[in-house]
Amino acid sequence: MTARFRKHLHCSLPLATLALAFTGVPPITWAWRTTPNTQTPAFEHRLTQLQRFLGDRIGRDALNGTILIGRNGNPVFRENFGIANWETGRPIDNDTEFELASVSKVFTATAVLQLVEQGKVDLDAPFARYFPAFPYPHMTIRQLLSHSAGLSDQDLAGMVEDYQSHIAPQPFMIADLVPAIVDAHRTMKLEPGEKWWYSNLGFQLLALLVEQQSGEPLPDYLAAHVFGPAGMKHSYIKTALRNREDTPNFAQNYAWPHPWSQARVRLEGSRSYYINTLYGNASIVSTAADMLRFDAALRNGALLKPATLERAYAPQKLASGSPDFVWINIGGMGDADDALGWFRFRDESMGRIVWHAGGMPGCQTMFMRNLDSGITIILLANADSQNLHKTALSAMRILSGQPPIDEPVSLVRLYGATLVEQGAQAATAMLDRLRVDTAHYRLTENDLNNLGYAFREAGRMRDALAAFQTQIRLFPSSSNAFNSYGEALKEAGDLAAAAEALRHSLDLDSTNSDSQAALARVEAALAVSRHR
Repeated sequence: MTARFRKHLHCSLPLATLALAFTGVPPITWAWRTTPNTQTPAFEHRLTQLQRFLGDRIGRDALNGTILIGRNGNPVFRENFGIANWETGRPIDNDTEFELASVSKVFTATAVLQLVEQGKVDLDAPFARYFPAFPYPHMTIRQLLSHSAGLSDQDLAGMVEDYQSHIAPQPFMIADLVPAIVDAHRTMKLEPGEKWWYSNLGFQLLALLVEQQSGEPLPDYLAAHVFGPAGMKHSYIKTALRNREDTPNFAQNYAWPHPWSQARVRLEGSRSYYINTLYGNASIVSTAADMLRFDAALRNGALLKPATLERAYAPQKLASGSPDFVWINIGGMGDADDALGWFRFRDESMGRIVWHAGGMPGCQTMFMRNLDSGITIILLANADSQNLHKTALSAMRILSGQPPIDEPVSLVRLYGATLVEQGAQAATAMLDRLRVDTAHYRLTENDLNNLGYAFREAGRMRDALAAFQTQIRLFPSSSNAFNSYGEALKEAGDLAAAAEALRHSLDLDSTNSDSQAALARVEAALAVSRHR
């Protein structure tokens, strides 16, 4: 095999053309790079399998981004697919810079562990040792790193906005975090060490800890002690106050404005997350190549000592001694425990795999590292897609000699878009034609129910009724389906039909309290109308 080749691939997979028509995915550009004479025939065969797999996934899942695969810190496979800026038509290339979202947390964790090595931070010390005003005295640094401190973003919701009103017009800064938490006077539902509970705020506090103990703002600290030593020349923190101007290589972020939208829109204003002034949990921008340099720097000991890395990758324990289990099953990829800034799969049939995923409006990312085989999967996207995280795991599985995860994509967006653009008859025909291809597509009752309610909220009652009609046609034994349809009919003013639908809902499930209450309201409205 030659060291480098490039070609254009035109998908000829089942139904891919129809899917592409609704997702706006541009032609796929492949760039496959291998190091000459270093890959075995078996591994090269797996790379070929991966190429075929990605050709299918990119079209069906509307992936828009880049994938870079390394082996022992060296690049072996790269593919760019899609657009970095739809307004200008600028394609994604090897230099495109992506928002990492929560993958940024591994850098904050690395900075904390560097300070642990220097004796400036004690992993098992309470955070309050460093910030005596912090009102939760038993939360430790280790627990913050492993999302087991009991610190809840939900319990502290609105804290920033409330404190902002006290300091306006000054912006809320990371130094304001502890005073804002003190001012909020909130009680956490969980005790430290009781349960795994994901917390962005916890990693913002860890960024504050790095700044206090190093004497450097986190953006400067990372530039000097992580990005620099790793050779990451295109990585930085981007917030409302730092690096506000987009670089020429920055990938804009896009999302579907509605569940039925045919095209993504650029996130601007309040929908954009670069209005945030905080960091530590997210806000790092990087390239795929820089992420592989980070992987290599971790593997060769340029950033942390081997013993520290072993601690970082080790699954943590709760106060009870039970595993720090990541109970939400991030990305639907399988059971994992939390380590120190990393997740670690329990299934080690492919080797010890540590990883972190990221997801924000218009952005999805994955950084997955096999500590035994040396394979690293870097998948960065600047637009929402359905199965990005499972695509990354499937890539790891293929390169480990295992089959990929068979994950059909939801038909709900295709159905909703066809309904809006071409009407109910065309949407029904399309749906019935595609839903039999269960290897590639799926359509759940919940998908249709959510679509119907989204139409209702947008004031598109005709489309909402059509979606609910499809739901009851495909799921005729569902009490909830007839409840949703009845509620929509009531809102549309068809009280008699609404009553009939709600009665049928109760025929299917006499305990459906929502239908009981809705039917009472409809019958009351009917009684009023009869006496007019």
